[in-house]
Amino acid sequence: MATTQRAVPREFSVKSANDEPRPVISSRRLRGEPVERRHAAAMFEVLNDASVYRFLPDDPPSLDRLERQYEFLTAGRSPNGEESWLTWILIPWGSSEPIGFVQATVTQRAAAYVAYVLHPRHWRQGYGREAVTALLDVVFRMQGVDRAIAEIDTRNAASIGLVQALGFRHAETRQDAAEFKGSTSHEHVYELTRADWAAQRAD
Repeated sequence: MATTQRAVPREFSVKSANDEPRPVISSRRLRGEPVERRHAAAMFEVLNDASVYRFLPDDPPSLDRLERQYEFLTAGRSPNGEESWLTWILIPWGSSEPIGFVQATVTQRAAAYVAYVLHPRHWRQGYGREAVTALLDVVFRMQGVDRAIAEIDTRNAASIGLVQALGFRHAETRQDAAEFKGSTSHEHVYELTRADWAAQRAD
């Protein structure tokens, strides 16, 4: 299970988002560790399965690229300071082996773009929903964030089902959003407001 089509940036200034300590996330079965360079070796195995990239315009990374990427992502911020990136490595309680990651790109327009990747061995077990729920709980507590956005390939039924189950509403469909792996990709855009999330969590 993987989304989104929004690419992970290659470079960052290494500075914590809002100059604050990075938050942690957790769920019943998972803990989310803020990404560090040390996670790259274990995550290389998770991200080296080609099926993860069926609906993503990317390919499995080299270990060197992943190490450099994680170094920049450590509490990263875009070079122009307009986006903050929060990335958590997902590890089951009682284990030291990661199974994927979740990520939020927080913009100055009060939006957080969410992304998540799990190794195929852990698909369809509820881990994605747990992890994204934990991410949303943190993101909606951040000052200025009033909506979460997921951009998903229209063919990615599993990810579409996940965001719908979490209360995201379909906002638009973008035709010919990207071209990769020999085909044209269309994408759905789903949105969830802070108010709707708070109402769900209060139930």
